[in-house]
Amino acid sequence: MQLDQASYFLSKIELRCGKAPTMAPWLKRLFIATSYITSDAAEHFSLPRDRTVIMGSHIEV
Repeated sequence: MQLDQASYFLSKIELRCGKAPTMAPWLKRLFIATSYITSDAAEHFSLPRDRTVIMGSHIEV
């Protein structure tokens, strides 16, 4: 297989603020905020956007 024909699969997790008392509210907001400053994996690895599939899910904290 040639690399110029390969497909790439990535996963992305989005954190959401849930109602369960898992941690202090201010800490929960800080934890979620820091998850947004992570770099985009496709950009970091210079993957071609037209051959990259990104699957995501939501997790409540």
